[in-house]
Amino acid sequence: MNINEKDKQLIEKPSQDNPEVTVAVVSYNGMKVVKLCLDSILSQTYQPSQILFINNASTDGCPEWVKENYPQVKIIDSPENKGPNIARNLGIKNTPDDNLTLLVDDDAVLEENCLSELVKAYQTDPDGAVWVPKLVYYDKQDTIQYEGTFLHYMAEAILLNPDKPLNAGVKEITQIHATSGTCMLISKLPAQAIGLFDEDYFFGKTDGEFTFRLTLSGYKLYTVPGATCYHRVKKRGTSKVFYQVRNRWYFIITLYSLRTLILSIPAFVVYEFFLISFLLLKGAIKDYVSAILAVFSVWSDLMQKRQSIQSLRKVSDKEVLFADPMFLGRDLLDNPVLKFLKSLLDTFFSLYWKLIYPVI
Repeated sequence: MNINEKDKQLIEKPSQDNPEVTVAVVSYNGMKVVKLCLDSILSQTYQPSQILFINNASTDGCPEWVKENYPQVKIIDSPENKGPNIARNLGIKNTPDDNLTLLVDDDAVLEENCLSELVKAYQTDPDGAVWVPKLVYYDKQDTIQYEGTFLHYMAEAILLNPDKPLNAGVKEITQIHATSGTCMLISKLPAQAIGLFDEDYFFGKTDGEFTFRLTLSGYKLYTVPGATCYHRVKKRGTSKVFYQVRNRWYFIITLYSLRTLILSIPAFVVYEFFLISFLLLKGAIKDYVSAILAVFSVWSDLMQKRQSIQSLRKVSDKEVLFADPMFLGRDLLDNPVLKFLKSLLDTFFSLYWKLIYPVI
């Protein structure tokens, strides 16, 4: 739900000089990782005003352990695990209006100056919406995971500096168009103005949809090179195909302009052909079919959501969609056949984008 101009005036903007920050740690069964996360937050050179632990219906005893060992941390329970977005929204809603929110996943570990550097970036542009650190592999701390995201017109990620050495990252605060929810400093007013995180997204594009929606609505997102967050990365394979396929189409249907949707149909057909072929080989085609049926089952809801999102739009697709090479996981790029096919697809999509771009 969006807030109107009168409501905006009632929300006090965080102080630019010494803004207070509420840290909200989002956790589901995080017993194995949460200690490092919380210790890194408590060790920040810029101390938060409060720390929230958003328990996403954990079953491993983690919330009870946190309560016993970190009495200064406030526990907020989500009654059932419906993905990270409900928990993220609880973190933002439980942030005082004059605070910034630092959302942190429980598998993240922050360098001690991470929050300080993010706050400094906020101070350079307090009208921005999101500031994020560079993500670095926890198990390979000389390598950047990535520093932010831009969007391929097939609704896939184009990562900024993926798998690059630390010294090859951006040198100054840089605007991006979407980002991971692993660690992000959020201004509450823009987040509320666009309706917070979409709670219909369970897995896949949960954070990308929210941050790209901010971009479409005219807000600015920044990656901050002086801030570092170490991130544990898991191989997922095809275990979440249903959500990845469904949410990608949720994203395309609700966020793209009608002109972009129509002009991109031939490219969508090519993309889906190769995706279906890949999933047939992996034995996951049932998940694909179920995902497409799930999209049609909520079509009227998607149309209502689309109308709301498009009413907020201030930025055209032409400004924020690209045709640079899409990101593919390191495990898939180890396969030479897939690597070759991806290069062919990247070339096709680039040429087709050049064809339709003038009339997008």
